[in-house]
Amino acid sequence: MSAAVFLSGYLPLRSARTQCEDVAAVCESVCPMRAAVPTQEREEAAMSTRPTEHKHLTGNVKAHVTQWLAGQGHAAQAELCSLGHGPGDAVDFVLRATDQRLRFELRPNDYRSWRGTADSLAAKEGHVEWVFGLESAITRDMTARYGYALRVRCETDGNSRRVLIGTVTDNRPVVWSPLEQCRMTGDGLITPDLDELRNRGLIREGAARHDAAAGSLPLRGAEIVFAIDGEARPDTDSPLMESGRYLISGFIKPAGHRILKAQLSLPHDTPRPTEQYVYRLAGAVRLLVTEADRPGENTGWAVRADSLIRLKGLDAERTGLWRPSVALDEPLPAPKPATRPAPAPTVPVQSQGSRTAILLRRALEDVAREGATTTWKLLAERIGLDLAHLPDPKRRDLLVEVDKPRDRNRPLLCVLVRAPSGRPLSYLATVLRLLQVPAPASESALYRWSDEQIRAAHTAYGHPAPPLPASAAIAEAPRPAEARAAQEQLTLLKAQLAVGRATLPHATGRRAARLTTTVKDGEQHQRLYETVRQRRQELRAWQREGERLLDDLDRLIGHPLAASAPSKKSTPAVPPATVKSPVSPGQDQRTFQAQATADIARLTQLFKQARDADDLNEARQIHKEVSQIATERLSGEPRQNLLLLRTDLQTWINSRDAAVAHAALRTLFADLATAGPAATPLALRSALAHSKILKRRCPGPLPQDLHTALTRLEAQVNGESVTPDDGAPLSATHSSPGGAPPSESAAFAEARAEFAWLVQEIRAAQEAGDLAAVQTARHLAGPIYGRRLSPEDRATYTPLMREVKTWCQEQDPNTDPILRRIRQVLAELGRAGNGLATEQLAAFLDEISSLSRQLDRRLPVLEEVHVKRWKRQLKARTSSAPRRAAPRAADPVKAVPGPKATAPSPPDRLPIETIDKLAAIARDVLKDAARSGGSLLTWGDLRLRMAGGLPHLHPDDQGELLVAVDRETPVGEPLLSTLVASSDASLHWLYRHVRFSLGRERIPEPDLPAHWATEVLRLRQTWRHL
Repeated sequence: MSAAVFLSGYLPLRSARTQCEDVAAVCESVCPMRAAVPTQEREEAAMSTRPTEHKHLTGNVKAHVTQWLAGQGHAAQAELCSLGHGPGDAVDFVLRATDQRLRFELRPNDYRSWRGTADSLAAKEGHVEWVFGLESAITRDMTARYGYALRVRCETDGNSRRVLIGTVTDNRPVVWSPLEQCRMTGDGLITPDLDELRNRGLIREGAARHDAAAGSLPLRGAEIVFAIDGEARPDTDSPLMESGRYLISGFIKPAGHRILKAQLSLPHDTPRPTEQYVYRLAGAVRLLVTEADRPGENTGWAVRADSLIRLKGLDAERTGLWRPSVALDEPLPAPKPATRPAPAPTVPVQSQGSRTAILLRRALEDVAREGATTTWKLLAERIGLDLAHLPDPKRRDLLVEVDKPRDRNRPLLCVLVRAPSGRPLSYLATVLRLLQVPAPASESALYRWSDEQIRAAHTAYGHPAPPLPASAAIAEAPRPAEARAAQEQLTLLKAQLAVGRATLPHATGRRAARLTTTVKDGEQHQRLYETVRQRRQELRAWQREGERLLDDLDRLIGHPLAASAPSKKSTPAVPPATVKSPVSPGQDQRTFQAQATADIARLTQLFKQARDADDLNEARQIHKEVSQIATERLSGEPRQNLLLLRTDLQTWINSRDAAVAHAALRTLFADLATAGPAATPLALRSALAHSKILKRRCPGPLPQDLHTALTRLEAQVNGESVTPDDGAPLSATHSSPGGAPPSESAAFAEARAEFAWLVQEIRAAQEAGDLAAVQTARHLAGPIYGRRLSPEDRATYTPLMREVKTWCQEQDPNTDPILRRIRQVLAELGRAGNGLATEQLAAFLDEISSLSRQLDRRLPVLEEVHVKRWKRQLKARTSSAPRRAAPRAADPVKAVPGPKATAPSPPDRLPIETIDKLAAIARDVLKDAARSGGSLLTWGDLRLRMAGGLPHLHPDDQGELLVAVDRETPVGEPLLSTLVASSDASLHWLYRHVRFSLGRERIPEPDLPAHWATEVLRLRQTWRHL
């Protein structure tokens, strides 16, 4: 399948300016005045020095590598190859014993020529191990393909030269190792750093012998829709599979193009799409392409997305990938009987399959014999295989293989595997479809169906249902609670049947036929109630069938459709149950009364279940639904039942809230009593703040014991003197640091203690991922932060409040993924502050602008204000940077008149090649300064020591130069750029930027000067004896 359809509308990539540096550029460090020589003279000098330096490098590589290979057990001779410049452009070593070729490519080459050479050598030798002299586009391509690349350079060690091999990886400096410490194996040349990366699992074993990692190209996700192909099985061994993601097969349709069959790569935390919906791709969408490295292979491709957005019914139908399953005028199949007697299950015979599936089938059969259910974790412990970390697609395929071939006379074993919560697996419906087993449509029906299948599996494998009670009379008669539940279900069924009969004249097509059948089955089921109401087991079966009918009626009545051509005298369509229509006479009022009666009966039953289970959260949800029923539209008994239900709900919720608060208060006072007199004033104030918050949650007065304990705690706190942070108690006449009276200082201390406790609650809820708890604590902390904290404490906690607000916005499940990413970028900007370089700030703002264009609406007001503020800061930087880099002009009044009255023009930006050359010279100067005592240098001092070779730089080029100086500094050592200071021998403002760009640990702003001074001392001690 070709991926060219995705690339229409995209401009071709412009070829980047190649960085064709030469190894002989090292000789520029010998003469710092070289940078000041005109370009023509420099080129003439380079023509005379570069061949000699390159010849020395070729000779060193040839001699040292030959000797090293001999020590590794390879008798290989060096072969000099030409790439168009001379015979020493590359050095080859052919290893006959391992069918390998080791090539040192010392001059850079263009990609197409290198690719042709690589294919030709691979066809001859089988495997080619590449080592490059300079960093180029080819080394970056190798790093992107296999995770690493190798480089070579020579270094003077006393009176001799030695060869170093560098390991190049993304997002970190090159790590150089002596050739003597490397190994030559069947997988290639292994450096110590590469060995460590493989042991940590960051690079695959023999990565260069595997397929290359997939490349990617950006796509417009807003123009691509996707629908799942439920019958296709994704390729789990595909090179397009990435860590932390899964592949799913389906159909995609770009805007204006035809539908294609493709695979979609999604993160593991993204819920798996289902066949009932069509989705639009969201987040960063890219086209993954694998290159055919070997003859006969095909190029593979997939689409990579960060999240999905479900399309609504009309939008999904317009894509051509979906159509509604109801209300379609199509030929209807012959109606099936409502119930069919199930044949007696038999013990299944093992089917042939994989070893894992056979072990899994035997384990599930043992679980069925035990009359229990299991989870993936317990199954892994039972059969001794790692099943707990398998992705969901692999687990689903294993369950399908366990129950294949499908025999209708045996129960399913896959239903015995449950989620840790005890509910059916989220992908059970997909397993049933792959097994060609009719799956229930709703979640509740699937839950009941799986329970029935579990009981059937237990019975089939020799674990019969528990026997009936000894007393037949007791077993036959239903309990009073069961009789009331059945009566309420009968009332609910009557109401739903009335709504169904009212909706039936307005339904069309398949929906009308299904609704007619369901209403008839419901009426017949209603007449059976009088027959089964006195027999317990039959009444339970009647209730199960009634729940199924109610689910079917809810699904069919929930989306009523108007007739295609209604006449003027026809009765208006019944509105959906979720829409509140105005009161109309006749049928509408009766329909609402019946629907409300059914809802009240259903909510009453749910409230009883929640009260029996002591589920406070479920009761709150029921109370919210009850409050949405309009009381003014009801009359008679339904109105009285609704008011009674509201009163019972509110009373029970208040009593449970008070009980929870009372229990928390008793625990708090018990902990204080255990601490005894050793409790510190800070602990007492914190306990008082906590107890006041809990008291506000109690709807009524506190019990006598709690009231007494709280009064005693208040007396203890008021009797203690206020203790500041330094531990020295303040007397009654001592003023607070801000000049506030003692009473106000005590109020500030109490507010600070109360706020600190809420901060602990917020942190604990964030670690648990409880968004509701974080929002509750944040709302409680808001009034304290705005009204009661002192100005100093408010300034201290301001970053925390902003961080918590950003976290709540990111965790909101209803937030658009694009908007969530914009908020994450703004949060990164807020954390970095002014430590970002101008290019980094511009890159962040460009990303925000690109994401904003993908939104279907404007940015929220708060985010728009933040973006404008950062844009103003970027504009101020770009406009003030030339003025900051240029020398300050003299006073115009005192200036001596002359022909040059204008200020000098700001310096232009330097190319990266020039900055790298200047950085090599500056690094040597800073090394000499560190060895000679570590004296601090300003930019003027550095310019003098470089003999004028350092021009006046743009501020951003200054930062790039210092970053290049320390790019090869090991992680644990202090930076050489630490010696660059301001004119007053203080911390230079670029020090934070250099640490950030090199990935060093972030130091808080107040601690940065002390940290810099410590680093200067460490640098002096490190370089004193080097």
